[in-house]
Amino acid sequence: MTFKSGSERPLLSRRDFVRQASVLASAVTLGTEGAAALSAEPPPQNSPPATPGGLPCRILGRTNEPLCMFTLGTAPCGSLPPPKIAELVNAALDEGITAVDTSEMYKNSQEGVGLALGKRRKDVFLSTKVFANSIADAEKSLAKSTKLLRTDYFDVLYYHGIGNLDIRRAWEADGVFTWLLKQKKAGTCRFVGVSGHNLAARFPQFLASGEVDVVLAIVNFVDRHTYHFEEEVLTVARKHNVGIVAMKVFGGAAGMKYENPTRAQLDSQHVPLALRYALSIPGVVSANLGVHSVEQIRHNVQMIRDFRPLSPEENTRAIDLGRGLAATWGEHFGPARETSPA
Repeated sequence: MTFKSGSERPLLSRRDFVRQASVLASAVTLGTEGAAALSAEPPPQNSPPATPGGLPCRILGRTNEPLCMFTLGTAPCGSLPPPKIAELVNAALDEGITAVDTSEMYKNSQEGVGLALGKRRKDVFLSTKVFANSIADAEKSLAKSTKLLRTDYFDVLYYHGIGNLDIRRAWEADGVFTWLLKQKKAGTCRFVGVSGHNLAARFPQFLASGEVDVVLAIVNFVDRHTYHFEEEVLTVARKHNVGIVAMKVFGGAAGMKYENPTRAQLDSQHVPLALRYALSIPGVVSANLGVHSVEQIRHNVQMIRDFRPLSPEENTRAIDLGRGLAATWGEHFGPARETSPA
């Protein structure tokens, strides 16, 4: 299956890339009160039809694709045997979930997802990631993903972990992001995304380029005080109609230990509030929720079904709660600011 890119814009020169980065880094930061007000706004009322299983959907920005509000994350289950992962994926699809996110970095995840999809591939919005500093490594990663996931295309291919990559040559002729755009034109992916957990100031130049369709970013009421994605990244994404998928909604696995995780970083009593917080932020379309059991899938599905936007008062309480927890969590996803030029 092949798809044509909707973008015919020329690639940015390195000079334009650097100039745009410096302008945007200083222009997009909002004060805390402004960000809180934005976060309290309800999502658009005109929603697309629900999935066949009855889960609500939202339109994924400029892609115009309806996306399930629950994207199945597969990092926590990646240490399981592939057949067990396939069981979880099939259980999720049976519950009405139609979006699945994976990565070569998630151990057995891609193989397990590939086992599950089969004839159901056409009904799934599938995303994977390329974490690489060279085209050679990117091509190796993509070839492995294509083989293990048993597909000839991806709905979203993310340039992943840009807070941990050397992005200085990303837009050059031999840069990984330039290569990624070529994959879209070739039909290997329908949409191009960027994703990452830290160094929010690196994101705006990509989002403002007109080449990025989707951003996958950490969104929770604790890390907003440390990493500032809500103020520095999501505001730019909304401006350019880039679809937003929230990840690490519950703060990731406790202690960042993804092998057989027992709980999230966030205390279970705050989990429903965290999901409502993320999905109440304007522009956020779906929550990427990692699971490692069928029970977790069903619990998360029920929270999605029961979703209601936070009131301004609830939003303020969530942000205040997060401010206190942020001092304890610290920079658990890596540095929040550059220590040397990117």
